[in-house]
Amino acid sequence: MNKDQYNGIPEASTLMGYLAGTLTAEEKQLVEKWANSSVLNQLLLQRMAFIYDARQVEQRLKYTDSHTAFNHLEQRMRGKKRLRILKRVSIAAAIFIGLVGLGTLFITPSPKATSSTLVTVSAQNHAQTKLTLPDGSQVFLGAGSSISYPALMDQERHVTLHGKGYFSIVPNAKAPFQVKVGDGAMYINVLGTAFSIEENRESQTFQTTLISGSIELAFPEKKIKKRLKPTEKAIYTTEDNNLSITTVNTDRALDWLHNRLVFRKTPMKEVLNRISTFYDVDIEVADRSVEQGTFTGTFENKPLLQVLDYITLASKMTYSFEHATPKTGTKPLIKITKQR
Repeated sequence: MNKDQYNGIPEASTLMGYLAGTLTAEEKQLVEKWANSSVLNQLLLQRMAFIYDARQVEQRLKYTDSHTAFNHLEQRMRGKKRLRILKRVSIAAAIFIGLVGLGTLFITPSPKATSSTLVTVSAQNHAQTKLTLPDGSQVFLGAGSSISYPALMDQERHVTLHGKGYFSIVPNAKAPFQVKVGDGAMYINVLGTAFSIEENRESQTFQTTLISGSIELAFPEKKIKKRLKPTEKAIYTTEDNNLSITTVNTDRALDWLHNRLVFRKTPMKEVLNRISTFYDVDIEVADRSVEQGTFTGTFENKPLLQVLDYITLASKMTYSFEHATPKTGTKPLIKITKQR
């Protein structure tokens, strides 16, 4: 083995071998030396750890509650010479997914819980989470999103979503399912179906795409209701109370659920904002002229550096890193400038 190979990013198989504990002592030492050389390297290894641990949660602990999953991962991460950052990752991976795979969160109501008792679940800024509601319905929360719902869903099934979510609802004619989006500009009445929702506060828009079944949209400000058909997407803008409905490719509509970054002639400003959210990093644009163009491309489970390098080749921008420090705990900062 050539020791110099770790001057750059180790191969993915090497990093996965480190997480699985299958490397030799010498190989482990080299990986840890590489990881400790910069915060950026630690960030990359952290992302790989999310991938590895989330897959283990999904495959081995699929029918286990979150406390058991956490204990299992915590014990496994106590091996000698493991980075402390991986121990922190194991806690998150027991509940949240990383870039690939899904962690599952099951919440069991306490004996004293009532229909008026609300439960709120939030996804971390850099991860998604999957949860099963008390009625058996499944919800996938986008990164940084949250959902509130009654601890018991025996009579009413009303939930509130902030951010982005995908729902697969168990039919129950006696207890209709309703989703309040954001502060209530849009409500969705569900008959038993699968659909996605996205609330964008910056653009003041709400989007919902029906995958299968039937849903009814209700807009209090417009005082109207609209029923969607499968493959239809509704976009509602609160600023002008405008509602538009189009037919879409439902697979493309769920790119976020599959951890894909997809851009189609997307303004560069939006591209950088989505990258910032997706990889949980701060981006500072020094020259606003780089935001004037557009970008088209698709990235699935790609490391941040590879995404930035590709965009750099296709645009007139360049970037540099200013690493966060362990003391401040802030996110890595990426500075975007115009190519000279």
